[in-house]
Amino acid sequence: MPEPITAVTIAALAFNEFIKSGAGEIAKKSIGGGMEGVKKLRDFIKSKFAGNQRAEVAIAEIEQQGTEESLTKFTKYLDLEMDEDQAFATEIRQIAQQINNNQTVDNREYINYGRDQINIDKIDGDNTRIGGS
Repeated sequence: MPEPITAVTIAALAFNEFIKSGAGEIAKKSIGGGMEGVKKLRDFIKSKFAGNQRAEVAIAEIEQQGTEESLTKFTKYLDLEMDEDQAFATEIRQIAQQINNNQTVDNREYINYGRDQINIDKIDGDNTRIGGS
């Protein structure tokens, strides 16, 4: 049975683009196509913490500074909220799992093994076929 997705993993998924690029406009521009799940996760987290001034400040620090320290600070708030609100924890874990599943599919390497290669210029032999065996 796979281990449950932790607050650290979820925070990293939601805000990793800010950490990778050092935040600012660069991160906002890099978040685009193929990142719908990440944006959904981040928006869901932000809506949950709307009104929680300390958590909002921590999120703003991640988005502005893009440091591991700011992510670690926010992770504490996320972990606490996940402990207190099981429905929220379940929902963001499901979103994070979908993101992980999509990334796994996107990262699979296609290995051809020569099956799809056809040399049209030089087809010889009595039993030449294109396609199955």
